[in-house]
Amino acid sequence: MDLAFNCLESRKGPIYSHGPMIHNRRAMKILQDRGLKEWPDSPAQSQTGATVIIRAHGLSPTAEQSLRAKGVDVVDATCPRVADVQRLVASEAAKGSDIIIWGTAGHPEVEGLLGYAQDRGLVIAGARDVEKLPDLGRVVLVAQTTQNLDLWAETAQAVTCRWPTAKCLNTVCQATVNRQSEARRLAEECQGLVVVGDRHSSNTRKLFEIGQAKGLKTISVEGAEEIEPGFIEDVDTVGLIAGASTPVWQIRLVYQKLLSLGRSQENNIPAFLRRFSRAIVLSNIYLGLGSCCLGWSIGKVVGCQIPDFLFGLFFFFTQAMHMLHGYLDLNSARYNDLDRLDFLTKYKPYLFCLGLSSLLLSLSAAYLAGPWVLTLIVILSVCGLFYAIPLPVSPLGRWGVRRLKDIPLSKAFCTAVGWASLLVIPLLLSRPPIIKPDLPGLKVSLLAFLAVFFQVLCRSIRMDFQASLGDRIFGRRTAVTFLGWKGAIKLLWISNFVWGVYLVFLWLVWPHSPIIFLLISGPLLNLLLWPGFISKDALAGFLLDLVLDSQFLLAALTVWIWTQI
Repeated sequence: MDLAFNCLESRKGPIYSHGPMIHNRRAMKILQDRGLKEWPDSPAQSQTGATVIIRAHGLSPTAEQSLRAKGVDVVDATCPRVADVQRLVASEAAKGSDIIIWGTAGHPEVEGLLGYAQDRGLVIAGARDVEKLPDLGRVVLVAQTTQNLDLWAETAQAVTCRWPTAKCLNTVCQATVNRQSEARRLAEECQGLVVVGDRHSSNTRKLFEIGQAKGLKTISVEGAEEIEPGFIEDVDTVGLIAGASTPVWQIRLVYQKLLSLGRSQENNIPAFLRRFSRAIVLSNIYLGLGSCCLGWSIGKVVGCQIPDFLFGLFFFFTQAMHMLHGYLDLNSARYNDLDRLDFLTKYKPYLFCLGLSSLLLSLSAAYLAGPWVLTLIVILSVCGLFYAIPLPVSPLGRWGVRRLKDIPLSKAFCTAVGWASLLVIPLLLSRPPIIKPDLPGLKVSLLAFLAVFFQVLCRSIRMDFQASLGDRIFGRRTAVTFLGWKGAIKLLWISNFVWGVYLVFLWLVWPHSPIIFLLISGPLLNLLLWPGFISKDALAGFLLDLVLDSQFLLAALTVWIWTQI
């Protein structure tokens, strides 16, 4: 999938896949919507300038040579494990061995292996087919990589009984073995099993068969919407497993749907607290509170008293703008966060009224602060609105930049600049000014601006990891999609390091300021959470938002403790 996205983003000319790249129709639909085409059965004589991606199941040497003869650029996306089996089959066939392939006749992987067997390959569906084979000489048995490991011993025994000197090479993929082993383990712990993946996928079907054979209440789904609420009735524990060709976003959405169904049946105090936390986080009320806490902390750092109406500005404007962008990114939530999508969709009229009210209240608070603060808030509002809207004329259109959101890394940096502008600049522009707009005041404001900028930048980069799947699908150039997973982690490391050094520097500049305590809620907190940064299975949904946004409350708490000492 990543290789296909890279081709679609960086290569000119038509991009084709030789058949479905993976056995997952939903994933293929996403790629097709981005412009991926399927290689025709009878292409024109020449397709110079086109790119053809070899599917994960591989191709036979003859088919690959035919492709290259058309003048296309071939990109090999063959699964590395399948490629290993191809080389093994080719090597054994070159030695004069007859190759028996245990697999599904007509499956693209099997067809590719037959091509590497050089007319010395035969396909069997199982042990019962061995007796139907003709007399052979030197025999080598291999397996389609997605076969059921439980049946390997039976098939190998049938082959060795007929050809005692046969070489039986277990080529079932370890990922397939692990999934099947996990399915059997889940059968011992659960009463229900949900198998996620395309029903045409061989390894997905085998996981479903294992669940049924173990007597579990088993369903196979391709999407979260296929899970009926009644499935979890009379089931205490549900196991979730997925086929090898199932993207992470597909698994995550099913996982969130199961959690949602579970929450709907809980009626106790912990369940109420979870629902309450979910509501204030997904409505961005908690984030608005966080901006107030960070603004109060910065006020204490620079030694100024922030009036109450500015806290209203911080809270309402933050809540309104993040709510607006939540709806502008609603399609992305379909692949990143089904819980957020359901919440925003279900309560859309109420959230719209809440967001509009917050925006009006923020403008009212800005009016109380003075005309220059009101002008600043109007400018930030317009910039926030046009950030996600395509521009009629774009000077960077030739590079695919039709809106501010298309600029690489713009999401994290614009969010950080917006927060810093909101929390610091009104202190200079208010009437009367809270920080005098002279040279010393401007220096203090710049130092405070950078402190807020680094804190919000690291939060935004971390959020990009959670949204990377949907961002990649929609072509957004965030830290993760632009730099890659490892590159974004490096950027996060560097940002946290610079942020920590900067806070220490500020403490040296203001030795009696509580700025040093922001280390606890900033870089040090991120380091404590670091294992989650490099795991694609870290906290998801509103829990991640709750943890990350708590750093702003922690900042205020640590600063308050300092002021009480």
